[in-house]
Amino acid sequence: MIQQFSYFIQDVQRMLGKYKIRIIHIWLSRLFWGVFLYRLERGLYLTFGKAYSVMRIILIPLFNLIQAYSNIDIHYKADIRGGLLVLHPSVGIVISAFADIGKNLTLTGGNIIGAREGCKLGELKIGNECTLGANAVVLGPINLGNYINIGASACVVKDCVIDGTSLIGVPAKLIPKQPVI
Repeated sequence: MIQQFSYFIQDVQRMLGKYKIRIIHIWLSRLFWGVFLYRLERGLYLTFGKAYSVMRIILIPLFNLIQAYSNIDIHYKADIRGGLLVLHPSVGIVISAFADIGKNLTLTGGNIIGAREGCKLGELKIGNECTLGANAVVLGPINLGNYINIGASACVVKDCVIDGTSLIGVPAKLIPKQPVI
């Protein structure tokens, strides 16, 4: 639970950016409540284990209201490090329970990080400092490296462990780096 709280602090710091005065209104934003709900549920799941899936039945009506407001649906079994940032949550975000995501993930909006048939827990890996463009989709089992940029409306279904690259298209393909002239 303490680790999830520290991750939530990192999330809020990314939400605020360089203008810390935003804290006055950030707590009313969709992003804040969607990430808060995920961190709360993740912390409770890590504390109580499998028993949490039964305990949460009582809280589902409240959780559904928060999810309806935030348009962010992140499964509590998904493992996401600190620094999660969603730029346009009103478009909707869905993250599967199978996801294992590094720090400072940036989602533009309309993103789905999901699993195909046969994917197991932890087989959908996304590295640190990755960015998904508007309506980008990642379907596991998959392994993505660090500093990867996924273009708008791309659908990533194959591994890419080359750090600092860009993926675009359907299905997403690697964009070779162009030499600087």
